[in-house]
Amino acid sequence: MNFKQLLVFIFYSLILVALNGCGFHLRGYNDTNYKFPFANIYVECNNVIICNNFKHVVTTEDLANIVTTKESSTIVIRLANEQTSRDSQGFNNAGRVSAYILTYQVQAMVLQNGVQLNNTINISTQDTMQYNDATILSNNQQEAQFWDNLHNSATNQLVRRLVFFKYPAKNDN
Repeated sequence: MNFKQLLVFIFYSLILVALNGCGFHLRGYNDTNYKFPFANIYVECNNVIICNNFKHVVTTEDLANIVTTKESSTIVIRLANEQTSRDSQGFNNAGRVSAYILTYQVQAMVLQNGVQLNNTINISTQDTMQYNDATILSNNQQEAQFWDNLHNSATNQLVRRLVFFKYPAKNDN
């Protein structure tokens, strides 16, 4: 190892030590505090698009146990009032739409024994999609990808909000 390689090694080692010392960790790092404040949940969805994705994230991240009946759950999470919109944002010289704003909104309620705890959780995601009349087929594929990204973003927002949910109970089975 020559002197230049040694300096590069020392430089990168110092950066790693500094990042580790300030509490930096990589995304996906196994943080044991990243769990729901309730052990057993029942997820109630009435044809909400993000329902399956939400259940998948809860299961794979081991955030809580999803049970099959309301009676065996500590908490019921109800997803409802889903809304999507596709609004034109910009126009080209010919007066045709050149961009759309895609918006996805959903509400979540946390219920215990049929009573809602805290306020309704409002989730909203939005993105701008460029549009070109000449490439309609690729625009449709691009729009589908935008909707998938918005749904994933909404799911992640909901999970973060539930992880930090102020749940009053301490002893939860």
